Amino acid sequence: MLPFTAEDLKAVRTETFIEHLDYFESLASTNSWALNTHCTPSPAARDTSLPALVLTGNQTAGRGRGNNAWWSTEGGLTFSLVVDASQLGIPLQQQPLIALATGLAVCETLEKQAPAHRLQLKWPNDIFLAGKKICGILVETTASQPGRIVIGVGVNLNNSFLSAEAELQSRGTSLYETTGQKFPLASTLIDLINAIENRLYDVAGDRGELMPAWRQYCLLTGRDIRINTGREIREGTCLEVDDEGYLILQTETGRERIISGTIEHF
Repeated sequence: MLPFTAEDLKAVRTETFIEHLDYFESLASTNSWALNTHCTPSPAARDTSLPALVLTGNQTAGRGRGNNAWWSTEGGLTFSLVVDASQLGIPLQQQPLIALATGLAVCETLEKQAPAHRLQLKWPNDIFLAGKKICGILVETTASQPGRIVIGVGVNLNNSFLSAEAELQSRGTSLYETTGQKFPLASTLIDLINAIENRLYDVAGDRGELMPAWRQYCLLTGRDIRINTGREIREGTCLEVDDEGYLILQTETGRERIISGTIEHF
């Protein structure tokens, strides 16, 4: 049975803000397809109405931040949204908040499916359930079309980690493995897209609602962490993530604001 039927895809188009949908039974990477198809100065990109959705039932070479890969199997929910920042009213200085807004939307959606379990956000782009990673987010742009933003989301929904390497089994989980229940892919996807849309408009409106809600899920607050900023390794205690999306780190020499990086230990 296909993970998404024609009726499912029709529902996605009619019940969300999606204007264009690319669906593949199998695809190497939804983000790569979105970047190459919808974020280049080609006729195909110019003729595509946004927001666009790139969706696959089976992603075979998913990408994470940096050189990381995203492991997924049948039953996972993998998609990329392509949005136009100016169309949504998101100014350039607010764009770093898009990944945080997406993570919050995923948390708010999944907690309705698993109310007995705690979901948490690991700055800047991972969602944890019961202490293990359940979702990753990858936000990308291209220099040729900087206003077009690709928001990649990979949710471990109904898949199992039994076939994964031991290291992945120790670090990852799915909603199914945690709750023992299977969840409908299409309706969950629709709920996720609508939640992301709402939180993107919070970024655009700059109403001060996004980050207070985000901090309620923060996994790192009060923890001693090690972070690779790409230029150096910093260690200290995470005090909070501020309203602009910076991680506030208390080090031996004082407080530091870090705009981006990879948490290597927490």
